[in-house]
Amino acid sequence: MLPKSTQRKLALYLASMVALHGFVLFKSFGGIRAGLPDFSIFYTAGRILHDGHRLELYDNGVQEQVQRSFSPAAVEKRKSILPYNHPPFEALLFAPLARFSYLTAYCLWLTVNVSLLVVMTLILRRYFAHLGRAPLHLWLLACFGFYPIFCALLQGQDSILVLFCYCMAYVTFRDETEFRAGSWLGLGLSKFHLIFPFALPLVIVWRKRFIAGFAAVAMVSSAIGLATVGWHGLLQYPGYVWDSEHNPNYLWQVPARNIANLRGVIESFLPGNHPWGKGMLLFALSATLVLGVAYVWNRARTAGLGCRDLAFALNLIAAVLVSYHLYIHDLSLLFLGILIIGETVVSTHPARPWLKRTILACVSVLFCSPVYLILFFRYQQLELLAVVLLVLFMALLVWWAGLASAAKPPPTLAGT
Repeated sequence: MLPKSTQRKLALYLASMVALHGFVLFKSFGGIRAGLPDFSIFYTAGRILHDGHRLELYDNGVQEQVQRSFSPAAVEKRKSILPYNHPPFEALLFAPLARFSYLTAYCLWLTVNVSLLVVMTLILRRYFAHLGRAPLHLWLLACFGFYPIFCALLQGQDSILVLFCYCMAYVTFRDETEFRAGSWLGLGLSKFHLIFPFALPLVIVWRKRFIAGFAAVAMVSSAIGLATVGWHGLLQYPGYVWDSEHNPNYLWQVPARNIANLRGVIESFLPGNHPWGKGMLLFALSATLVLGVAYVWNRARTAGLGCRDLAFALNLIAAVLVSYHLYIHDLSLLFLGILIIGETVVSTHPARPWLKRTILACVSVLFCSPVYLILFFRYQQLELLAVVLLVLFMALLVWWAGLASAAKPPPTLAGT
């Protein structure tokens, strides 16, 4: 249980972050009404399906026609559309919202996202023995005071939905129902670039029940996508995503170095036109992280609950670092990892004080909203957050190794 004085300080700090977010929301309201948020892509997809043009979901001409019909000022300001580059099955979620005006649909989706966050908070509190005893208002302040979550809400993104799937995967892992954990993670495949890097280490160590649940939901999602856009649309989708990611005409594209993952770090610290060398380095570093997390999961089979929780947090951080495509709202997933880290810090104590200080310093940076605003908008160097994540990953790995060693059963004496 957090001391009362600590709770008051945290509440004051988090309330100041929420107040800052409220100011940003106030300044952004004009852009929301004009259709500038990312929600435009989901509303566009919903309108295309609602109007009976599902086979043309990935036709840029059709998407532009639809977007100009509800947000012409936004298209003119961007000088391009916001392409719907998500899997076809996700578009079905937004077809019902196409019955409403853009602003009404945005508010309805915002209500859904806020509801998911509240439900997620209520569920998670039951699985944290120490942090769960903190007042509900502190949990809610932490949730809405985390800038990536606020950004996801503001943009009308689906990152909250993916975070909810991750949280349900975590609690089902805790309940030792790995088939359900895999199924929940499979439901988050709308952002496959943040899901596959998490699932891969568990595939490597052959967690069969997890794999079965994940594969089952992935196949159902693919079948739904096939029924939605047909074979042509389904086969067209990978190339469409790749072209959208590298199309410089889209105003929403940010410099590759201004992203908080390994790709951003490599682009920032290795300037120049050496795509093959950068690609090989990115692959090598990504493979190292994935294999390292696979080793952690394999060792965590026989370790205590704290080690298994840290394995989940390490895997989550690694998935963010390995992801190729990443924006601030995608960092919402780190909220769950921070909760797991906080619970472990409160319930156990690292052997070395410097380790605890390093972990808390990294978490403090991640929970400071001005850091995101300054690094992303002012200096366009969000990759520095990836450096923080790498330091946090290494510190957690050292901590996990100590906990795993302590959890080893004592050696059996000969003849006993």
